[in-house]
Amino acid sequence: MENAVVKLRGYKDGLHLIIRPKVSLIDIQNAIKELISGMNQPLSGTSVHIDMSTSPLTSDDLRNLETHLSDNYNLVVSGFNVLDENDESPILAAPAAHSIPQGLPADNQQDYGHAQIVRQTIRSGQTTSCLTGSVIIYGDVNPGGEVIASGDVIVLGALRGNAHAGAHGKLTSVIMAMELVPLQLQIGSYVNRPPLGQKPRGYPEIARVGAEDIIIVEEFIKF
Repeated sequence: MENAVVKLRGYKDGLHLIIRPKVSLIDIQNAIKELISGMNQPLSGTSVHIDMSTSPLTSDDLRNLETHLSDNYNLVVSGFNVLDENDESPILAAPAAHSIPQGLPADNQQDYGHAQIVRQTIRSGQTTSCLTGSVIIYGDVNPGGEVIASGDVIVLGALRGNAHAGAHGKLTSVIMAMELVPLQLQIGSYVNRPPLGQKPRGYPEIARVGAEDIIIVEEFIKF
């Protein structure tokens, strides 16, 4: 009988753990235990990306889920993608007839976690998260959208929603966008809320933690 809460699917970009219903963290953990215990092939050391519909899980819950998968199953979470339930996700809508790959070679696993590339605009109500590296968005982050990364957040478009870089406390992380007009910026534990109605300045900008322990925003020239 197929698990009604979580599914594992193999795609060209790797293994995806798909969480469909709006359930609690404990229900997800129990479903993962049932799923993996019923498999006849080892997954230890495999990189996995997590896709879910709009969820009641908090950012802390997502971090706890990442830790749970790492500590109990030796799975490396390469990123999270939380989509509105009405969004037409190519992963969530894909057919189930895909094979699950064997564990990735060890020399590829570290590279897999360096950055998550998202080739779409993050709309209101959507959250994209990568807790093992940086996030690069090929699109915009609309108001009400959120991006979370343990490394940098790079938006090759307009950042109008929320962005949290250095989610594990890395204060050297930065947030950069072609148009930086966010609702809120956060790097580590430092938060910056720009004035409402702020207009784009017409050039790329970068936000970082300055010497005064505050987030500063300046024109982006080069790294």
